Amino acid sequence: MKYARWTLALMILVLATTAAWAECPIAQPAQVQCPQPCPAPVAQVCPAPVVPQCETAAPACPQPCPAPCQPTCCLTTAVPSALGAGPAANLQCLNACNFDATYASSMYAQNSVIIAVTQLGMQRAQNDNLRDISSEINGYLTSANNKLQGWYGAVACGAAAPDCGRAQAIIAELSAQPPSCFDTVYARTLSQLVKQAQAADTIGAQQAITPQMKQQAQFLSGKESNWAFRLDRWIGDHGGAG
Repeated sequence: MKYARWTLALMILVLATTAAWAECPIAQPAQVQCPQPCPAPVAQVCPAPVVPQCETAAPACPQPCPAPCQPTCCLTTAVPSALGAGPAANLQCLNACNFDATYASSMYAQNSVIIAVTQLGMQRAQNDNLRDISSEINGYLTSANNKLQGWYGAVACGAAAPDCGRAQAIIAELSAQPPSCFDTVYARTLSQLVKQAQAADTIGAQQAITPQMKQQAQFLSGKESNWAFRLDRWIGDHGGAG
């Protein structure tokens, strides 16, 4: 009898406990707030370079120029309009992630123009010194472009392209020069092209990540400075003489 009372009491306790648990709310899993995605980086835009206003254009050179070419002709003859500004300005906005590929492709294109122009100079220039420096520049930049093509392929998985359109436009304007004016206009054109390359290679020497590319930029920057000096000295020494 005593055992039966204990059994009954235990059953009542179990029922009471079950009822109490039934009233407890079921725990809900905690809601974790996911962090918002980072905002897209704002592209940095370099300020537009200040372009100086050109002075009044020199009078048109009569065709053909008188022989020997007079200062009023050759010294006031502008360089080809297709000369452009060179790649330096476009290299100033780049970061470390995209500098090497853009530098390699830009310099390959610039060098291809100079190589084509110097080939014309080697054929048409009458002055021995002009032909010599043209050959020197052509050889160095041909070698440089062979290396740039390899480096560009390594960082961009593609092939750098020559700037054929610009080269052909410059050559067409130079080819239209009469023989008595060709050397002076050619020397001025080549000097400007070399200075464009020197400005870009100076940036490459400072910012390139690929060690060999940086070293070549440093080397060529010095060579281009020397070439520009020699060309400008030739222009000064020869004046309007073709």
